[in-house]
Amino acid sequence: MEHKQRPPASAAGRPRLTREQWLARRRRRRIRLIRNWVLFLSACAVLVGLMTGLILWALPRISKRMGGGQDFIAPSYDLSGYVFDASDPYLVLVNNNLPQADDTAPTLAVADEASGQQLEQQAAQAWKSMSAAAQEVGIQLTLVEGYQSPDRQQQAFDARKQTYLDEGMSEEEADSRAAAIVPRPGCNESGTGLTADILSADYTTLDTGFADTDAFRWLEAYAADYGFILRWPKDCQAVTGMVYQPWHWRYVGVENARAIAASGLSLEEFVAVHQLS
Repeated sequence: MEHKQRPPASAAGRPRLTREQWLARRRRRRIRLIRNWVLFLSACAVLVGLMTGLILWALPRISKRMGGGQDFIAPSYDLSGYVFDASDPYLVLVNNNLPQADDTAPTLAVADEASGQQLEQQAAQAWKSMSAAAQEVGIQLTLVEGYQSPDRQQQAFDARKQTYLDEGMSEEEADSRAAAIVPRPGCNESGTGLTADILSADYTTLDTGFADTDAFRWLEAYAADYGFILRWPKDCQAVTGMVYQPWHWRYVGVENARAIAASGLSLEEFVAVHQLS
């Protein structure tokens, strides 16, 4: 019977490694381990970055849907050096009881290149600065309407009045109701070029819902720094004779605007208080 010859022990098992070979294998294992950890941590960093970006993108939208918004803190103004000037043309009062003087036609400038809307030249520059500042924090203000010619004032008033006539109101009732929303022609301060109807890119309707937007909150906090005030505040309707319109702003100059904003008064009240003092 023929027997197979066994291989030598050195051939049957793994060859014995030299110290140099063992150290080289150990180094290779460490390199593979380090490489795997680097790849793992890099993948984790990419995943965290993607999740962070997604969260930052989604949070404003979720907040907006839930009725939240950004908080803007109005600065405190030192008004110790403020001096009221009754002759300041930027403090001129024009309302349903005080018609615009015939000799006060404004010098106009284009405030918004896209729409071609015009304002009084200094107000136009202030609008551009204010709009640019708002855009830096992600708010895109839109100038819906600025200066109105006499014909445009008449058209706006007649259109508003007609809506009430169509609802069955009398001529007198329709006229009175319309004048509380759109001043009568000649009594509309839009003819001064100092008023601006302002909305935002994400809110384009002239209604009180604009007051719930970040754009309005930003204007409330910082418009005075650019010379603008909310012309017909909510709690001053009896004084101004106009309904609350959060989109309707008026240029009065920076120092005047800061003083009026700090006082909490409407323009009518502010002027009256200082004229009597």
